[in-house]
Amino acid sequence: MRVCSPDNRARRGSRKRRPGPGRGGRAEEAGGTIPPLRVSKFVFYADVPLAAEDALFRELEELPDQLQRELHIPDGNNVVQVFLFEDQDKYEAFMRERFPWLPVRRAYFIADQKRPGATDDLQVYTWMGENLRTDLRHELTHAMLHAVLKGVPLWLDEGLAGFFEQPPGNDGVNPDHLEKLRKGPFVPDLARLENIGKVAQMEKPEYREAWAWVHFMLRGDPKAKAALLEYLDQLRTNPNPGPLLPRLAQVTADPNKTLADYLARVEIQPPPAPRGRAADK
Repeated sequence: MRVCSPDNRARRGSRKRRPGPGRGGRAEEAGGTIPPLRVSKFVFYADVPLAAEDALFRELEELPDQLQRELHIPDGNNVVQVFLFEDQDKYEAFMRERFPWLPVRRAYFIADQKRPGATDDLQVYTWMGENLRTDLRHELTHAMLHAVLKGVPLWLDEGLAGFFEQPPGNDGVNPDHLEKLRKGPFVPDLARLENIGKVAQMEKPEYREAWAWVHFMLRGDPKAKAALLEYLDQLRTNPNPGPLLPRLAQVTADPNKTLADYLARVEIQPPPAPRGRAADK
């Protein structure tokens, strides 16, 4: 089976596979004989029975609409298969066997292309730990973007996933990111971020900055938001429309300074209450 090399572009917890036999995961391997649960565009396979009425799944059912409203992207037709493992040991054992070249992560989004020109199978793998809610929202955001866009720059893909991983009540604010950015040292540099092409170059500071830029564009400046939405619209047909910074510079005199000023006045939302049995595991 041919796969892309570890040096090729990937997402936080994602790797695009090349054509080859087999699948990234199968219900009989990840979920045994337990019937799958369909929620919106997501089909969940699990080691344990899942309840459709769980508050977590009700929240995830609204995620596609949230992305469409915020980003003005179309409704994709792809179904996303989600493989949930009961505990960390089972999840990591499966990932070591199925994807031995991947580094250990809490969750993965994998786009499995079976043959050239075919629609990718979109798959998410994770386990039912205390970060399940965040991890699912993050990886499912990657999957939904992949379903409708020809490509997304690495920093922007992660920034958008970081925004939408937050529960709706947070309005995209990540309190931990915001606190660390305010403490510093932090000097925004979108040009440097846009030059990052490998997931290995994305460390925690880069994830934080990527989130900050996305939050600023979606919440801080209507003109910056318009520039982002136009850029995303171009990504529907053009996988490489060039850098975003020059577009921001046309509507903001000094984007880097504007971001720093914006972060100083963002309000931190109160922490959300736990949502449902699955999220509490």
